Amino acid sequence: MRSVAVVGAGQAGIVLSAALLRRGWRVTLCSDLTAEQHLESGARPTACLFGDQVDYEASLGLDLFPDAPRAGRIRLDLYTGDRLVAFSVDAPLRKPALAVDQRLKYAHGLRELAARGATVVTGSVTPGDLESLTATHELVVVTVGHKGFRGLFARDPVRSVHTSAQRSLFMVNVRDYDLDAHPRHRDIVFTFVPRVAEVFWIPFWDKDVGASRSIVVESVPGGPADRFGGVTTASEGLAVLRGLVDEMLPGQSAFLEPTRPTRETTWIRGSVVPAVREPVAVLRSGRHVLGLGDAVVLNDPIAAQGANNATRMARFFAARLDDYDGTATWLRARFDEFWEVGRYANGLSNGLMAPLTGYQQDVLIAASRHPEIGERLWEGFDDPSSLFPWFFDAAAAREFLARRGVGRWDVLRYRLGLAGKVLGHRVFRRPAPA
Repeated sequence: MRSVAVVGAGQAGIVLSAALLRRGWRVTLCSDLTAEQHLESGARPTACLFGDQVDYEASLGLDLFPDAPRAGRIRLDLYTGDRLVAFSVDAPLRKPALAVDQRLKYAHGLRELAARGATVVTGSVTPGDLESLTATHELVVVTVGHKGFRGLFARDPVRSVHTSAQRSLFMVNVRDYDLDAHPRHRDIVFTFVPRVAEVFWIPFWDKDVGASRSIVVESVPGGPADRFGGVTTASEGLAVLRGLVDEMLPGQSAFLEPTRPTRETTWIRGSVVPAVREPVAVLRSGRHVLGLGDAVVLNDPIAAQGANNATRMARFFAARLDDYDGTATWLRARFDEFWEVGRYANGLSNGLMAPLTGYQQDVLIAASRHPEIGERLWEGFDDPSSLFPWFFDAAAAREFLARRGVGRWDVLRYRLGLAGKVLGHRVFRRPAPA
């Protein structure tokens, strides 16, 4: 029986362990927290899984939360600086999306894997412990995030695009929202103010209250929405969020007004420096370890690719590790194979942080008139490669629209209609109270 030690009981670690157990491997899963400690820990980032990744978890028997709300659509509202929704893209997802509190997922995952025969070891893992694990297992896989073993996996300067954070992040989980005021929040809602902020409203299964909403704010650093730096509690953060929404996204105010945090600890603020790292690290002994998930591919959460990409990586390697020959060369070669598809998740994440180009605006405007185009856009969260090249290349975008009966004159007509809407709002809106 082949043996693997998986360091880190997060998304990549639990999925990889479940897959390798099913393939007959002897699995040692190292977690810094017990299941009970996971449940009592502070808030964790919101991880929304899309179609194929939800299905893969289910195929491994990890669909442990049948009552969690599934999102079947996404609505994008693009706001102008005048607090007006310029246009909306509202379209179905090919398969439902699912966001479950990671504290629940990891706690239940640890218990489930132990019941299936994995050896669960609790406690911090040091670089010295990695040496010991490589001496007793055929393979050691490190899946803990980028802060777990700082410097273990070298940054890949060719595959890494950014050297600084591109967004300031804030997240809060809330209850008691008013769905009657905005029934579209039964599914996923994105609200964007270009070059200012993106706000994501996600149906969520919270460990304390069950069905709830997780709200994630991505602010351009130093911009008018970057105002969460002094927040110290969930209630403070929610108050700041209400002010931001009233000022910039008034269409969401009624939904948000009655909310309260699911707990005072269910909030996070910070930032992420996106990076791609070398997939294999060589230890002092000369033995090596493989990195998966955020340990080697870390994206800003703007495209919701963290947990999705970790799941894809775990699935990819689990299907191939039976042929592992014990060498670092083999592991690097497999990562290069994965990167042929995996790079699109990075391309999508980096692309969404850049200002919208004219042709991308054309695609979104066309999608507001043609839901089938919106459906193709949303498929990109599940399969980022499906957006290339047509959402990131001007000529391919024009060809994509033309194949769907949307020509240049149609796009011009749509734009003129939007310009008239915005101009009419500016001319006829009521003056602000004195």
